Amino acid sequence: MKIVSKLLIISALIATIHSCQEAPKMIGGFKYETTKKGGEVAKVGEYAYVAITIKDQNDSILQEMTKGPNMPMFKIPANPIVGAQANPIQDLAAVIGVGGKATIFMPVDSLNNLPANIMAMDYITYNMEITKVETEEEYQAEMQRIKDEQEAAQKEVIEVVNADLEIFKVGTSDLIMTTPEGLKYIMHDEGNGAQGEAGKLALVDYYGVFLDGEMFDNSYRSGRPFQFTVGRQEAISGWDLAIPLLKEGGNATIYVPYTLAYGEAGRPPVIPVKTDLVFHVALRTVK
Repeated sequence: MKIVSKLLIISALIATIHSCQEAPKMIGGFKYETTKKGGEVAKVGEYAYVAITIKDQNDSILQEMTKGPNMPMFKIPANPIVGAQANPIQDLAAVIGVGGKATIFMPVDSLNNLPANIMAMDYITYNMEITKVETEEEYQAEMQRIKDEQEAAQKEVIEVVNADLEIFKVGTSDLIMTTPEGLKYIMHDEGNGAQGEAGKLALVDYYGVFLDGEMFDNSYRSGRPFQFTVGRQEAISGWDLAIPLLKEGGNATIYVPYTLAYGEAGRPPVIPVKTDLVFHVALRTVK
């Protein structure tokens, strides 16, 4: 009887412990956990800047949006929009406060366009930190400052690209280097940070033109550098060859033959068939 009584007491104790454990927190239909409490919380109408690192369930980094214009920002709404798709990041931005950190667990079947190896997993995580909060006035001033900086940077890059186009057209300058694959480039600054080697996550500002100088795409107008994993065919082959030539802070103008760009088919309607391209690329960060 004493043994039975002891077993009953232990069972009751275990049940009590489990009943006292906190249930998983949910927001927008997704499980999350707060890893650090924050300070000032964004109010309705204010803007919360959120540094985000996306990882797979093995804790390998898939994407980082943690610095500068690549960092997401959310305006805190007065009321949720009826019928709007759930946005747990925005919802948490209004809760955890500046300096606060949280991890959101996203089931892969709730997301689209993921690589096959990620789709084989159960979930990925969005690891977020609120870095700052701005009022409407502060936000508008910040946007104007960024716009002015982008316009100045773009103007400088355009001048460099136009000059380099003429050099490429002549084709005999000692400034032109060529890789074994046929990529031509003019190195302006190799940089002095981490090398943009294969397998690394690179953040790149770019300005792309056709051989007649017409711009077809650039990162300055959006204010968001292009992010990709070098050597994983997430960008055109010319970029996979060019970025390893640079270190953080470096920049170059590259002449990409169509065979290393979009091939014979091109990418209509923007890129015509068999079109060589010229890019100015600046390697901002490497992870």
